[in-house]
Amino acid sequence: MNVGLLIASSLTASLSPGPAALSTIETSLRFGQRRAFWHTLGLAAGETPHLFLALYGTRWLAVHAPYALTLVAIAGMAYFLYLGVGHLARPRSSLPASAGLEGGASRLFLRGAWVNFSNPKTIPFFLIIIQAAGVPTDAFAWPTTGVFLLCTLGSEVGVMSFYALVGDRLRLRLKDPATIRGVDRVLGVLWASLALLMAWRVWQLLEGSH
Repeated sequence: MNVGLLIASSLTASLSPGPAALSTIETSLRFGQRRAFWHTLGLAAGETPHLFLALYGTRWLAVHAPYALTLVAIAGMAYFLYLGVGHLARPRSSLPASAGLEGGASRLFLRGAWVNFSNPKTIPFFLIIIQAAGVPTDAFAWPTTGVFLLCTLGSEVGVMSFYALVGDRLRLRLKDPATIRGVDRVLGVLWASLALLMAWRVWQLLEGSH
């Protein structure tokens, strides 16, 4: 297992502008960084079931359909490249508006949990991360599971805490089109770099199958 690539993939997935990032920024803008903490915990809780499904689903594929893992890696490479090119070619000038939920800590926690739990891209992202980092899934092991959970959930909590800090400290700058375009371009470079790493992973899988 390549822990460095696992961390890089997890961080990039969390950094990607999506429902979780936008919901965190909005929560911080509306309620402040301290209350956004409960929303961040909810995000981590909401993606935990998907984490286990992705990990053990990949384990089943490794036993019963090993060539499917190569196909997942190829799909991940293509998707990373698609995201990178999209961010670089079409950087956004504004964030889409979304309606917030009023309430205390429990409401914000549940909102965060639902945002990640209901996101259909969550499991595919984890499957791609598993393949990119070469996470062993042929046999259950607590150390492997623990490292995987620590890297993925830690990345989510860390990145969303950063987004909450940005939303709290730079409220006006987050509405600036130039800043939003700059963020998209940086993320485009990150996604394209991960696509190249995934291409190397695909080559390794194909070589190992011969």
